[in-house]
Amino acid sequence: MYTICVFSTKYSFRWVKKCENIHFDNINLQFHTYDDLCHLEKLFVEHSKTADGVIFSGQIPYLHIQRQLNEYFTEIPCAFFDITERDFYFKIADMQYKYPDFSFKHCMIDFLYKENNYLSLKEILLPEDFPYILSDSIEIFGQHNPYEVVYNAHEKLWREQRIRFSLTRLTNLYTYFEDEHIQPILVTPSIDSMKVTIFEVMKEIEVANLMNNQVVAGHLEFSMSQYDPTEIEYRQIALYKSILDFNRKLGTSLITFRNAIHYELLTNYGEFLMITNNQEMCSLAEFLRENLTFKVKIGWGIGKTLQEARIQAEKASTYCTDTVTSSYIFTKEDQLIGPLDGNSSISIKDLDNEKLEEIANNTNISLLHLQKIYGLMYRLKKETLTAEELSVHLSVAVRTASRILTRLEEYNYATSILNKVTRAKGRPQKLYKLNF
Repeated sequence: MYTICVFSTKYSFRWVKKCENIHFDNINLQFHTYDDLCHLEKLFVEHSKTADGVIFSGQIPYLHIQRQLNEYFTEIPCAFFDITERDFYFKIADMQYKYPDFSFKHCMIDFLYKENNYLSLKEILLPEDFPYILSDSIEIFGQHNPYEVVYNAHEKLWREQRIRFSLTRLTNLYTYFEDEHIQPILVTPSIDSMKVTIFEVMKEIEVANLMNNQVVAGHLEFSMSQYDPTEIEYRQIALYKSILDFNRKLGTSLITFRNAIHYELLTNYGEFLMITNNQEMCSLAEFLRENLTFKVKIGWGIGKTLQEARIQAEKASTYCTDTVTSSYIFTKEDQLIGPLDGNSSISIKDLDNEKLEEIANNTNISLLHLQKIYGLMYRLKKETLTAEELSVHLSVAVRTASRILTRLEEYNYATSILNKVTRAKGRPQKLYKLNF
């Protein structure tokens, strides 16, 4: 029997409690209501220690705990009840029946963002008919005062007489509008949507148990210079087909989930080591470079829970700054490993990488180049190197390698000395000692 804690405000509990009508053979739901986000923190710390999973009533409490109590958050599968496209369009149909003058362009909808693909509304409406939204990213709900942010956004549009309808997920938003006599329209997840979320958390719990607290997730993302639905669909299909072809070729069994412009992969640790050649070279990156015409960022994440692995994988993908498909790993110990090109893979702790980012900002040298230099020095156990040696390992011209070393010297991150072993012809080589 799995215990899943469900956290909600007293306002949200009016619809969250519908979960009590769903029968689960092996799930025990424990409901907890909180007064404010500080109260939620206390409840989460107290109950997450004995629970197998956690579900929040919405994105605000989910993002708040992720930000404030990340060390606890990553230790347990977490999710939040979300609005599905079916829930959304069912509500829209109901509104169009009740309000014949309803139009999207005179509407504020605070739960549309790129993470849920704007619930496909951008594929249906013309830009001039698109509703007002809070932000293009769900991260807006992770701010320190999210309720005030949401209220102010709605209130400003009403004051400027630009909207006639406010659609929201915030059950208590109406309390902010009591003096203005404005009634926001609440949209809540259906029982079927909540049931799906509960089962997803249960699957994460089972996966975590099955894989002995060692979960590996992959985050594959392709970049788009501009929003082009046709090109996005093509790249989604092409990438998915390549993943399937890779599975067939290597005999792997990567579990694949599709999102807006990225795919999520799940695998076990043994298969992950095979795919990455013991974290040295990513055969999936190599395969995609050969079979796709566009760049893909591949981030691998290892964690004690599936949620932690997902976060680590997405974090790792942000380091794929090369012009071609590349791959990095973030371990559960917060170590960055990569690029997985079989050449100069590096293993950097957060402390080391913060220093490299500082050097990159100061010198305007690519972080990827600095990581490779760091990895090269570590792997070769050397303190000095020449521009010729660096050019080989960075796959750049000697002149470019020389400029990188000269720039490091200008900012006191390297010191040049003459090579005592002189060449038969030409000027003596310069050796550079790095001061990272």
